[in-house]
Amino acid sequence: MNQIIHPACIQGTLALPPSKSMAHRLMICAGLAAGTSRISGLRDSKDMQATLQCLKALGARISGDFPTLEITGCDPASRMKKAMLDCNESGSTLRFLIPCTALSPAPGVFTGKGRLMERPMGVYADMFLNQGLRFEQGNGEILVQGPLQPGLFEIPGNVSSQFISGLLFAAGLMPDTTKIAVLPPYESRDYVHMTVSALKAFGICVTQPTDHGYVIPGHQTYRPRQLQVEGDWSQAAFPAVFAALKGSVNLEGLNRDSLQGDKVIADILQQAGAGVSWHSGTLTIAAPDHPLQPLDVDLGPCPDLGPALCVLASFIPGTSIIRNAGRLRIKESDRIAAMEEELKKWGVQISSTEDTITIQGALQHRQSQPVTINSHNDHRIAMAMAVFGWCAASDSVIEDAGAVTKSWPDFFGDMQEVLK
Repeated sequence: MNQIIHPACIQGTLALPPSKSMAHRLMICAGLAAGTSRISGLRDSKDMQATLQCLKALGARISGDFPTLEITGCDPASRMKKAMLDCNESGSTLRFLIPCTALSPAPGVFTGKGRLMERPMGVYADMFLNQGLRFEQGNGEILVQGPLQPGLFEIPGNVSSQFISGLLFAAGLMPDTTKIAVLPPYESRDYVHMTVSALKAFGICVTQPTDHGYVIPGHQTYRPRQLQVEGDWSQAAFPAVFAALKGSVNLEGLNRDSLQGDKVIADILQQAGAGVSWHSGTLTIAAPDHPLQPLDVDLGPCPDLGPALCVLASFIPGTSIIRNAGRLRIKESDRIAAMEEELKKWGVQISSTEDTITIQGALQHRQSQPVTINSHNDHRIAMAMAVFGWCAASDSVIEDAGAVTKSWPDFFGDMQEVLK
């Protein structure tokens, strides 16, 4: 699918999709619960389908239809047959469910698409090796075979927090107490806080005796719940950046007190000079009547904001720096390289090191011919470059814009409602 983008401004009210991060967590907890949970406020996407299909492969039962699903949980440790788990392109699904799948002595085989099976898995490989268990990665598959045993697990804090969350999901179902020590520096801890919040909502006891440690007693039971998924702050970044540059928007469905680390986007925009206000639970973002201030952002706690912030910086005169961005290189695409390639088509002065992005912005970007943008089969690149195109002064075309179906299938339709 190619999407033609004409310059526009944003004006109106937009209901945001539910938090993909929290939806994964609530669905997995429901899939492990002893009974039937009801999760509402969901929205269909490829990532959601990946998690649901993998839970089914482990023995959970799913009924209903989006936006509300009833999920009857399973006991993954009792699985006696080989399970095939297709994670599509969802890194959260893959890393969250490997430890749960390995609670069983029966093998589990994970598959995926795109760059998913190339993502680093050394933390789990070492964990399984230390317990003498099978962890075989190759030929587009990962085979795991347990049973994973409780004990002390030391996990680096400067790699994906998904490894910590994955172990937390499984730990309460193990036969004895599990301790997790996160080795400093501890980055992206907000994502782990979201996991702990979900676990506690389903009755799993997790204590945190130190800033870098977790203790999870064994022999616990997930209790079924009825819960609603809050709005997605990482998706909110795209219309929010658009509004900060060109127009204004009211964003509905966000939790001001959310544990999502990406809620920092509101603070970043406010510090840059955009209008940011809350009214009756609705976040309003508005462009000021003067240029925004250059950025100096640490992306470590909020890597998913990277592409949107690159677009923001491109329209701010002066030098913006996005630091601690190296994790962007191992997402659905190398997001640093992808944004660099696509922004340069517009004449943006952007450069990068392995871990840092530097952008010399300008108030306006215009080309004499429509710019053809490659989405790199990455939903966040497609959405970010759509926002760039709307804020630019000439037309563009996004190739393979259907990549947005990974997380926000209705992105272009929803945005059309607020384009002016």
